[in-house]
Amino acid sequence: MSNVKGWEILNCNDLLALKSPTLIPLVNFVWGEITRDKLDQMKSFYGNNEFYWILSEEQKQAISGTLNELLLSPEAFPEMLIEINSSKIHINPVGISSIQVKNSQDLQIWIDTAIATFGFSETGFKEFFYPLIEHAGCIPILIYYNGIPAATAMVHCGESAAGIYAMSTKVEYRRKGLGRAAINTCIELAKQSKLDYAVLYSSEDGIKLYNAIGFKVSKKLYEYSFAANFKI
Repeated sequence: MSNVKGWEILNCNDLLALKSPTLIPLVNFVWGEITRDKLDQMKSFYGNNEFYWILSEEQKQAISGTLNELLLSPEAFPEMLIEINSSKIHINPVGISSIQVKNSQDLQIWIDTAIATFGFSETGFKEFFYPLIEHAGCIPILIYYNGIPAATAMVHCGESAAGIYAMSTKVEYRRKGLGRAAINTCIELAKQSKLDYAVLYSSEDGIKLYNAIGFKVSKKLYEYSFAANFKI
């Protein structure tokens, strides 16, 4: 286990677990096979905080019968992938522009825009995202509509793939092409880093948009939620 500027990371026994420094919803995640022993291990790691366990289809099918009966039904969501070299950058509609956030003033605008959609507190949002931006190399993207900050995204360029996160659009600016503009910028940064793929996690509602851009469902994932002080 090691500390990374407020985050705690557990990487052992074929598990990867992240503990956020803040208690905003949907932040503590575990990846890897789920068993009773590993559940006990994660309960100890997270203490009295809720967490979420992500399983592939194969890992979900491998859950033992008794344990499977005790777990709440998971939320299913797709992982979507696009090949960078075959993707096409679409021209943004008139009035839509995007920038890569590079200074503290733009970062504050990015935060204000994102929390208008996510509904988190500013303090919690900063505690969650600042380490990802300042120390993990994530790049915030800010999208404007007629000069008004209206949407956000964030991209992390890894060794072979770019991960796209923090997609948000203010309610009054939805269905105007802002999500596509955000994806365009993220993919362009991935191209500059000579990466092969970009990947994102979608809601069921977002599949149509991402399919239109060129993303394909690569696999289905399952999220099991565990409340604070859960008992098995």
